[in-house]
Amino acid sequence: MLSFYDYLVIVSYFVLMIAIGIYFKRLNRNTSDYFRGGGSMLWWLVGPATFMSFISAVTYTGAAAKAYETGTLVMVVYFANGIGFLISYFYFSARFRQSRVVTAIELVRLRFGKANEQFFTWLVVPFGVIHSGVWLYSLCIIIATVFRMDMNLTLLTVGISVLIISFMGGSWAVVASDFMQIMIMVPVAFILAVLSVQYLGGPTEFIDKLPTFTFNWSELQHSNIVVLWVIANLIKQFFSVNNTNDGYRFLAAKDAIQAKKAALTTSILFFTVTVIWFIPPLAATVIFPDLSQVEALQPLGAKASEGVYLAMGIKLLPVGMVGVMICSIFAATMSSLDATLNRNAGIFVKNFYRPILRSNASETELFRVSKITTVVMGGLIILSGFFFSKIQGMNLFDVTLKLGAMISLPFMVPLTIGLLVKNTPKWAGWSTVLLGMTLSYILEFFVKPDYILYFLNDVKQLSKLEANDVKFLTTVFANIILCSLWFVSTRFFRNTSPEQYHEEVDEFFERINTPVDFEKEHGNKGNDTQQFWIMGNMCLIYGTFMTALVFIPNELVGRLCYLFMGSLMLLVGFVFRHKHKKLKEAE
Repeated sequence: MLSFYDYLVIVSYFVLMIAIGIYFKRLNRNTSDYFRGGGSMLWWLVGPATFMSFISAVTYTGAAAKAYETGTLVMVVYFANGIGFLISYFYFSARFRQSRVVTAIELVRLRFGKANEQFFTWLVVPFGVIHSGVWLYSLCIIIATVFRMDMNLTLLTVGISVLIISFMGGSWAVVASDFMQIMIMVPVAFILAVLSVQYLGGPTEFIDKLPTFTFNWSELQHSNIVVLWVIANLIKQFFSVNNTNDGYRFLAAKDAIQAKKAALTTSILFFTVTVIWFIPPLAATVIFPDLSQVEALQPLGAKASEGVYLAMGIKLLPVGMVGVMICSIFAATMSSLDATLNRNAGIFVKNFYRPILRSNASETELFRVSKITTVVMGGLIILSGFFFSKIQGMNLFDVTLKLGAMISLPFMVPLTIGLLVKNTPKWAGWSTVLLGMTLSYILEFFVKPDYILYFLNDVKQLSKLEANDVKFLTTVFANIILCSLWFVSTRFFRNTSPEQYHEEVDEFFERINTPVDFEKEHGNKGNDTQQFWIMGNMCLIYGTFMTALVFIPNELVGRLCYLFMGSLMLLVGFVFRHKHKKLKEAE
């Protein structure tokens, strides 16, 4: 399945990632550097890293399978992210950075108090491990299929690889590797999309040959359910993007302006790259009407649809570029995994170990514990991946949505609305989460999808697809509506908390609305010059390597594909080196 050139590309990719980790290790002087890059990163690093942290191999497996089976409906979720980050550009991103904290849970402490700090710490960390297990397993589906490896061995090997890279470089390595990964991932997706359309005869032929359900979603399920599912995802992703826990990436930005630019960049990426991503699985409905018959996907058995992206790559990409595609899939997952590893370790150290266990711990001790915690978290994520590998009968994309609706949404609501509404008592945060968790439990185990038929006009019986979607949208609406009402209504009980608490909340809102003066607050101008120099060199090195791959025995189209990728990286590299030179001259 893989040629010598594919293996060469894969090995070179891992060498680059390890080199990034080793290099950035020297930039980590303390926990602030390790967990948020010292709060000095520029928008062009933070934006792509934020985008990548919302992408995983689920996009290439579960979401691609969903596109193959249900057409463009799956794109709604990714466009909803784009809308969420556009809103973040106008309001939330700047305030995340202006909180001036190292971890997201520190922001929770400032807004809700110490009790909520511990409550959310022990929610966020386990749930991060659970979500990461899904991402790891989805990646291993591809890796195990390509290399014909045992799934358990694949989970262990890939999990340890991600752990090593995150362990070495901390936040700087995570963000820098994310930038390099997007420089690989997007061009490969673009090339495969162009080749897919070309294979079917051009844009017009491509659209004409697609099944009618690709754009007519009501052919798959009742239009009322489709409309509600779309609305549910639009609202859910607003909370997913703009809660304090998932807004942690903006803590690394140099100031509010850089944070806003990063949010806008992320939004643009979701609106553009999403379309490119899903062209290959849509084309596969014509090229591979029965994926179970594709030889390369035989190891997946009943889950053959989750290998649709891999099948298209093997079919259309030039010699050696399947290896590049595997690297891009690995990159998509690694960005989510290492970001979660780094974030969870930071939360444990800064929000539990120091305040509860070792209040007098030195910065050296905290830094050492941070690395130990990263290793432990990595082990837990691998175990979580083993658990999800045993689940049968559900699409990984559906699993991700379900986890988000049932588990994540209840604590996202107070962590989002809490940035908009004050004068709530201390218990508003944790009580809202408990209400949401209770609702999720009741709806999952005691409310059957058929019960909802009463509220859906003209729907007499639900298909399996409709039943899953009804379960999802019911959980989303119940959590968002009831939890939001509960949180806001707690304002009537404002006086159940001491006035000192409300004064602290007032200080918090004043803090997040006060612009950051980086030079004054940090005592230096930052390391802008170094960021351009490092990433410029990285792009030049890897761009040269990708350009050299034009000598692989391929037809002209294949050689042009490598030339396109290499030239793009070289161009970015030269632009960054030029910017570095200008900044150096100005110093």
